Amino acid sequence: MGNFAKVAIFLAVGLMLVTIFMPSFRQLITRTFSNSETITFPGNGASATGASAVQEFKIITLLGYDAIPAILDPEFVDADIADIWMKPDEQVMGVSINGDNRAYSIPMLSRHEIVNDVVGGEPIAVTW
Repeated sequence: MGNFAKVAIFLAVGLMLVTIFMPSFRQLITRTFSNSETITFPGNGASATGASAVQEFKIITLLGYDAIPAILDPEFVDADIADIWMKPDEQVMGVSINGDNRAYSIPMLSRHEIVNDVVGGEPIAVTW
């Protein structure tokens, strides 16, 4: 393998690691390649010329497709263990189906937004 190929591989791996482990750099890349669109709404009242004022809003999509990973195979701990690492006032979303009970941490759901699980033999999607 030539020197150019080695340098190219080194730079590609370095860029990948920086993107993964430096959130601010990842956000810069995401904003650079994000989608945006401008929408218009009729404004309140008339403009100085008597025409109806129009308000423009730019909507920017910061996260790309599948940017927030779902939890596909959740793991659970007993309540005694959860008491150790969860805050006493931490909110959870509870699900009980066919005698099978689960509690999903709201802070965890805020980072992942969706959990695909099977509770009481029934497939469910828990979203937040």
